[in-house]
Amino acid sequence: MIVSVQIGATHMIHVITAANRSLYGPQLLQMHRLRAKIFVEGMGWNRPIAADGGEYDEGDDDRAIYFLAIDANGDVEAGIRARPTDDWCMAADVFPHFVGPDEESVRNPDVWEMARLFAVGNLRGAEGFNRRGEVRLAILEKAVECGVRRIIGMSEVYLVGPAMRSGWRLRVCGLPQSYGEGDAVAVEVEASPGAVDELMERLALTQSVMLELDACHPIADIGPKEAEVFAEAVRRLTPESRQLVSGIGRAIAKIEQAEGVEAAIAAVERVRRVISAPEAVEAGD
Repeated sequence: MIVSVQIGATHMIHVITAANRSLYGPQLLQMHRLRAKIFVEGMGWNRPIAADGGEYDEGDDDRAIYFLAIDANGDVEAGIRARPTDDWCMAADVFPHFVGPDEESVRNPDVWEMARLFAVGNLRGAEGFNRRGEVRLAILEKAVECGVRRIIGMSEVYLVGPAMRSGWRLRVCGLPQSYGEGDAVAVEVEASPGAVDELMERLALTQSVMLELDACHPIADIGPKEAEVFAEAVRRLTPESRQLVSGIGRAIAKIEQAEGVEAAIAAVERVRRVISAPEAVEAGD
């Protein structure tokens, strides 16, 4: 498998798990540094900053799933973290008093916790609504794919209104309380096929925005953003052209087996050049 992807939007959201995290070293470091800048320096959270300049907590382990929007230059512009709650989560282990006494337990195998939702630059304003929405959509889609039905989290009180207007099926599941550096409230987002469809309609999308790269395939070695461009190009092709690309993929796999990874990467690069600028390649030939 080259990628697990169903594209319909102009940009995609990268789904980063323990299986493909090795492909995203620079982007993950940038994400952690942005978290330090936004949450620690900007919002005054009492959190340590690591030697590499990033902000980390107990949830940044092998079970964490990151959803990152990456711009044309390969820089992170928005993101969120999700993690199963069955062994650790902030709502149960750090802020259990924020969850109402009549609420269903947050520590269940079909529950995720979301944390550290952020956006930078122009994406923080009204013009970034759709791009931020794609991040929200990606976490919903992945949750449904994994059999998750609820995504819980802690939200700043002043962000609950915008979150409700974002297209998420969100509800408050506790009373607002102070956490030391501000006032927060426990919230829950419904993860269901209907919730996904509703948000897609809100964003005027017809297909998924997720891109989950397979770290074992040669195409991953051209870089996350380049792989995104390649996948986008493939999905814009006609069914006949997709069959052609599928054949190219099999040929590249044979090249890797016979000549090694470097030869396969070179073949992928040649294909990318043909897709990006066929006229230039023809002229060069």
